Amino acid sequence: MDGSIAPPPETKNRGPTLSTMHEIERILREAEEPLSLNEIKRRMSAKAVRHSTVRKVIDEFKRLGFVAEGSKGAIWSLNLSPDFWSKGRAEML
Repeated sequence: MDGSIAPPPETKNRGPTLSTMHEIERILREAEEPLSLNEIKRRMSAKAVRHSTVRKVIDEFKRLGFVAEGSKGAIWSLNLSPDFWSKGRAEML
C-alpha cells in the first residue's frame, strides 16, 4: 500500500446520515477517555439508534484515520494542531 486511504467499501443499502456522523464525532471529540459503542449510543440525542449504525460510523472514522479503537472502546485520534504537523514531527510519522 502506498500510504493512501483505502477506498470506502461497497454498500448495498443506505448508510448513516451526515448528522449522525457529526453527532458521533462531537461525542468522541468531547470524550476524555475511550467510549464503548453502547456509551456513544447513550450520549446521542436520538434514543433509537441502532448498534450497527454506530459501528458503521466508527468503522468509517477508523478508515479515515480519525478514530482509534481498542478493547476499552473508541477514541478520537485526529490531531489538527499545526505544531504537531510542523516539519520534523510529521516526518517522524
